[in-house]
Amino acid sequence: MAFKTMLANNATLLDKAFKLRHKVFVEEEGLLQATDDGRIIDRFDAYPSTKILVVSTEDDEVVGTFRLSLDSTEGLPADEYYDFRKHLPNDSRLMHAGLFCISQAHRSSKLSMGLILMSAYFAISNDVTHVVAPINPKIGNLLKRIGFRMIDKEFFEPHTGVPMLPLVLESSRLNDFFLNFIKLNQFNDFLNDYERWFYKAGELIIEGGTIGQEAFHIIEGKVQARMPGTDHILGELCEGEMFGELSLLTDEPRSADIVAITDVQMMVLSKEAFMSRFLSNPDQVLKLMKLLAKRTQSLINQLQK
Repeated sequence: MAFKTMLANNATLLDKAFKLRHKVFVEEEGLLQATDDGRIIDRFDAYPSTKILVVSTEDDEVVGTFRLSLDSTEGLPADEYYDFRKHLPNDSRLMHAGLFCISQAHRSSKLSMGLILMSAYFAISNDVTHVVAPINPKIGNLLKRIGFRMIDKEFFEPHTGVPMLPLVLESSRLNDFFLNFIKLNQFNDFLNDYERWFYKAGELIIEGGTIGQEAFHIIEGKVQARMPGTDHILGELCEGEMFGELSLLTDEPRSADIVAITDVQMMVLSKEAFMSRFLSNPDQVLKLMKLLAKRTQSLINQLQK
């Protein structure tokens, strides 16, 4: 099953994220009190300084979410019950990361890490110096593995009685794993694109003959291009390479099946984003021409075999 990580950019995704919080924190974990409408939501969800990451399946079921709140005149969600600021430099640019949850049926370190990586990517792209996270001790070790540190002892959130670990991540101390991820995501200046798709080895990513609506840049893993409906291999693509762009340029159906031959993580560009970013920038046009020339030469080599 493929999973997509993205910013919740419409009312439907936001509502599904609020319902997932209720499902996880109330029904599965018993940490919070049930609400009449089956949603967990507060005033910070309405602020423009807040963004909500979601993980969804191919049929748009939201199975994970993480709230990211940039500091503003309204403060941070944690300000009401814990003072992170006293532990940090006065000129810090803060982001609060909280309400992290993944439904029990889909919990895995891969999905958890995907959400956390994207939160760090969002922080860097918004010049955040410190990410503060009052977090459930159950995922404390996962966050510590990637650079978060405890700045105080465990405390209990006064409104709910839920235990919390006060963790902080300093952007200047991101480990190599994070820095490499961010570097890959900055390919071709796509710094503000936050949609990622994940496929497992053997899964079909693109079916030849279908109409293309997205182009894909491989962040991690390897895929294989095949003649549609056959096992005839046209070539392989790996980390740093792009596919699916030709269909966007020509409006013709996809010319090949694309199959994941390892677990794959990809950055996804809608047709609108692709056309805007590539065709409005001469440097990007040149890169695209080189890419298509390389693709054409590879196909010629295949036909000559």
